[in-house]
Amino acid sequence: MSIQDTLDKAAQELKDSGKTLDALYQARIVGRQPIERFAGVHPLLTDNGIDAAKTYTLVAQGDSWFDYPGHDLINFLRDRHGHTIENIAVAGSTLNDIVYGPVPKNWLGIPQSGDVSRITELLHVIEKTHQENGPLQGVLISGGGNDIAGPEFFSFRNNKDADLSNPNAEVLDGVVTETFLSAYKHLIEVILARAGTLQIDNLHILIHGYDYPWPDGRGFTMFNLVGPWFDEPFNKKNFPYNNQDDLLQRRAIVRSFIESFNSMLSTLASQYPQNVHYADLRGTLDDDISLWANELHPAEQGFGMLADKLNLALHQAIG
Repeated sequence: MSIQDTLDKAAQELKDSGKTLDALYQARIVGRQPIERFAGVHPLLTDNGIDAAKTYTLVAQGDSWFDYPGHDLINFLRDRHGHTIENIAVAGSTLNDIVYGPVPKNWLGIPQSGDVSRITELLHVIEKTHQENGPLQGVLISGGGNDIAGPEFFSFRNNKDADLSNPNAEVLDGVVTETFLSAYKHLIEVILARAGTLQIDNLHILIHGYDYPWPDGRGFTMFNLVGPWFDEPFNKKNFPYNNQDDLLQRRAIVRSFIESFNSMLSTLASQYPQNVHYADLRGTLDDDISLWANELHPAEQGFGMLADKLNLALHQAIG
């Protein structure tokens, strides 16, 4: 679908489903237990020559790194760093969902809407935020992790007994450097086109990669209510986890996915140098497994550390 086709479809959906979108917009304005605001200028900013802690008006779209029970990246950016953020991320979202799918159920399965496209909701929230809280300065996007985790991860892996390299380089290249890149470009160009019609000057789009997780079989909650995401595919391809060496072997394979994904995002940002900014989060949590809540999500302290880096990236991008 062309950019103009997407914009035309969104315009029709905005006309037909305006009340639904307004209701969704209001329903998303909910509070969580606040995080203490950082007093003064964060050391990560001063270490990089930034001596004033500005705040920005932003819209966020994405997956569970932006929508996680307790505290996630957006909570820290809002509360610790003071940014105004309208967040429409939904945990469990794939990049395909975000760019091409309908407004989903949230991670608990509570219905929201099935008849409005996700991209239309994003354009609607961009307009509302710019009008009510503006000027809008940026859009945050988090997407791609769920596309290569869970059952999807199975196809990327060669069996350990097949004596083939891992991951499957051909499959990985086709998905990450072609499918993902195309989806991100479509989303970015639709956002920038809509920003132009709203006369939003120099809208900034911040994209981020992921840090290196530990595929150790931990899901969400002690009963694995959701997940794990890597353990079963690894077991089915004869990569069990019986000792530390097994875990490190698994992690090295997942690391290759993270590297490929981050490389794609860096290439993507270079194609839109005035508007798109890539935040490299690799190595933020070092090799400290205690900073991860499970196979896919950092613990609260980990989210805080990652959010500090995103905050720095925002200041460097927007100024």
